[in-house]
Amino acid sequence: MPIILGPGEQRELDVALTPAVIPNATLFGYITDGETGKPIAGALVQLSGGYSAVTNSNGYYQISNIIPGSYSGQVSADGYEPAAF
Repeated sequence: MPIILGPGEQRELDVALTPAVIPNATLFGYITDGETGKPIAGALVQLSGGYSAVTNSNGYYQISNIIPGSYSGQVSADGYEPAAF
């Protein structure tokens, strides 16, 4: 609806905005040995912003409640070279 103002007129306009609901994101997957394909338990998956998870016995990890955005990260495990993403 347009606001029409006459010469010299002053009018107050108050507006209440409703916050946008932006659902958080989830990152998940498996960490495996690059040569054997076997799962790696206890691998640390880290995202910038302080997000992290450790893989279970099946090599599975899940990081929930991530604020949508762009991230970099790294995976590390004992006996393996770290991998950046």
